[in-house]
Amino acid sequence: MYEIMNNAQNAIEAYNVALQATSSNIANMNVTGYKRIDVSFQSIFEQVLTQGAAAQNNMGGTNPKQFGQGMTVSNVAVDFSSGEYVEGSSLDLAISGNGLFIVSADNGETFRYTRAGNFSIDSAGNLRSNGMLVYGLNNSGNMVAISNLPSGSISDYQWQSDGTLEYTADGGSSYTSTGYRIALTYFGNPGGLIQADSTTFAQSLASGAPATAQAPGGAVGSIRPGELEQSNVFYMTETINAMELQNSISGNLAILQMASDMISEFISKLG
Repeated sequence: MYEIMNNAQNAIEAYNVALQATSSNIANMNVTGYKRIDVSFQSIFEQVLTQGAAAQNNMGGTNPKQFGQGMTVSNVAVDFSSGEYVEGSSLDLAISGNGLFIVSADNGETFRYTRAGNFSIDSAGNLRSNGMLVYGLNNSGNMVAISNLPSGSISDYQWQSDGTLEYTADGGSSYTSTGYRIALTYFGNPGGLIQADSTTFAQSLASGAPATAQAPGGAVGSIRPGELEQSNVFYMTETINAMELQNSISGNLAILQMASDMISEFISKLG
């Protein structure tokens, strides 16, 4: 009876983790650059009573006697597949490929990495993504915060396919370079990144260090000026997953209740 209850409890706990991830995915389905969380399971604690025997002396063998296995969560990982690309402002950017934008919330003391290219310009002329400074490459190829932009108007800017940020002062009839190109990086194991604030990610021992900041092209992929990458969450898929998980939890709760009732009945008879 203990094994029955233990298996059911382990399953409920595992399915609850997956349901939390599904809930988070649905909540963030309209958030630019959000990457869905994927939960996978594995079997544990196999219950084999006998190993079985081979046939001999013209007698048939016997198959193993086994009660199956319990289960638990095997992995919780970020799904870095691309989301749908939609039209944005002239200052927005999307990445096609493995690249990540480089941002910082503390003026470069620490860095975060994101696919959210819904950029804005603050009153000091700094380019920001969800409030964080966005980093680019200057004319010397050094990584710096994109700052001191001459205008706070988004419509005064446009990106070129090579990552150059251009500015116009006369209504868009002619553009000049701001002296910045967007900086991108990538990780050898993006699945090892840790979720952080505002759809950003932080490096970990599992992800390893980021590649040297570079302009679009090659391993980091290309950019899509004037577009945004939506989340890679599909509502119908997540809803079906949630229903299946709910059914799994309900089934295991029923097993727990039956086991509890049997134990209570047994105790009452002893009393």
